[in-house]
Amino acid sequence: MVVCFSPAHGEEQPEDIAEIIAEAAQVCRTQGGKPDTAAILSGDDLNGDGSSDWIADFARLKCDGAANPACNASGCMLHLYFWDGDATWDLVFEDFVKSYKFSTSGDTRTMHVTTSGTPCNKPVEEACSYNYQLGADAIAPVQ
Repeated sequence: MVVCFSPAHGEEQPEDIAEIIAEAAQVCRTQGGKPDTAAILSGDDLNGDGSSDWIADFARLKCDGAANPACNASGCMLHLYFWDGDATWDLVFEDFVKSYKFSTSGDTRTMHVTTSGTPCNKPVEEACSYNYQLGADAIAPVQ
């Protein structure tokens, strides 16, 4: 069972993500597809601050009858938004990824990302792996 929820401090998603989702849906339609954007957004307390944050996983965009316009040979677009604790959503991650997952060790939350080979100077069909520590208001690469 998968449970998705809307972040408590904002029933509305960040404005720019709503526009990006609408644009991806329109491109799908232009390509002759029928878009379903319902699964793109999910909420989770990504940075451990007690507030929910947004994950926009464009691999979850369904474009029945056409290719997903938010994906290419490098993967699919992934956005992470952290709540700033006041009134703003901050885009803290944006990249094309093949896959991602989160892990927790003690108080440290980490995002593990697999991309195409391009960022690490490999052929696009190969893979690169990166880890990012999720801080209170930003993410940082882990060496």
